[in-house]
Amino acid sequence: MMQYHDVIHAMRMDALRADAERERRWRLADLENGRPARRSAPGHLRVAAARLAAALARLAERAAHRLDDSADLGRDRLARDRVA
Repeated sequence: MMQYHDVIHAMRMDALRADAERERRWRLADLENGRPARRSAPGHLRVAAARLAAALARLAERAAHRLDDSADLGRDRLARDRVA
């Protein structure tokens, strides 16, 4: 069991190393070709943006549920008015 875990870990580490090497080659090629380096936001800005996106998604989900609930109430009222 432990050997399987070690093999999977080694495969993941090899994949990460290959990705890092590929990224390094791309950056070197960009420098050689005179392309500007890609800008990267600091970690705290990325975290803040992710939290904002998650909050907006939750807000949109709540609004959709409220809209669905009000639509359901409207249908119930229409059914009740038709019976009366």
